[in-house]
Amino acid sequence: MADELGSRSLSLKTFEICALVLMNVLSLVGNILICVSVYRNRRLRTITNLYIIALAIADLLSAVFVMPLGAGVLISSRWLFGDVLCQFHAFFSLFVIYVSPVTMGLTAVNRFVRICKSERQYKSLFSTKKSRALLAGVWTFVASYTLVPRLFGLQAYEFVPGYAQCSIAHLSEIGKMIHYGIVLTLFLITPLIATIISYFKVAKKIRQHNSSDVISTVQRGRSYTGISSQEIKLSKSLFAVVFAFMMCWIPFWVIVVLRRFHLVDTMPRSVELLCMFFLYFSNTINPFIYAGMNPLFKREFRKALCCKRRTVVGAASTGAAITNVETNSRIVLMNVLQQQIQNRNSQEIANSTPGVYCLSLI
Repeated sequence: MADELGSRSLSLKTFEICALVLMNVLSLVGNILICVSVYRNRRLRTITNLYIIALAIADLLSAVFVMPLGAGVLISSRWLFGDVLCQFHAFFSLFVIYVSPVTMGLTAVNRFVRICKSERQYKSLFSTKKSRALLAGVWTFVASYTLVPRLFGLQAYEFVPGYAQCSIAHLSEIGKMIHYGIVLTLFLITPLIATIISYFKVAKKIRQHNSSDVISTVQRGRSYTGISSQEIKLSKSLFAVVFAFMMCWIPFWVIVVLRRFHLVDTMPRSVELLCMFFLYFSNTINPFIYAGMNPLFKREFRKALCCKRRTVVGAASTGAAITNVETNSRIVLMNVLQQQIQNRNSQEIANSTPGVYCLSLI
């Protein structure tokens, strides 16, 4: 496999490098914009967006610690960064792979309770403090599961040329069976089932809401709706994220299982690399789905990307305003001076002889 990595054609090598670098840049920019948008706009600081921020942070970990080293491998056709960085690289790669589906499942359950249950139930289950504690607990558990077996020598991390990155190496078949039994159950199947069931019920509720306006009741002369349009738009954008997530992660895990359990005789290097590209693509597209389907995120993205232009326009507007003020001040001053001159002339004429004064009036 290492020989295949080094014997790539120039066109294939260029394509792989450009594709990964492009995904890396877009993932970095997009997920930073998500975090900046929530920081700048108080209306985006909702409980649901707390889970979106968690997903963005997971994607950022991949964009900062995983993708750049993978791009370095594709450029050099080998691992150049030493064993320490290999361990570091493998940990963050596995952590993102495990924590992303779980966070997605929690987001789906949050949407289900928000749309399908009462406001009181939602606030009791998903307060800000409870949501932060839940995310912190889940992320700590996933990080511990990823790190502890490696620290106790139950697993190893090594460079996998087909993936163009460092990944897990199993020291025994029994350990491999136990590992994938836990990973597939806790970090894939359970979140996937929770996500599918939650969004199925959310979609059903939204469909009922859209098909009948009878849900709306008149209260004190104003219309009261059980589900706000903003919540519906947010649910639809998250549904799109989940759909894209599944389209990337299901093929990813199919390839991983086929490779790890030797269910196929040979696995082409291009297929193994495609496995990782599915993961990277998932890390990349989420922010742009939010921006495309959520007006608030779209507005904040535009503000962040156009800040320099706004600064230049604002400076020009300020300069024009100052010029207008100066011009108006000069006009007012000239009018005052002219009025004073006229008053002085009138006073001098009035103080002159009556004949002259009368002649001046004629």
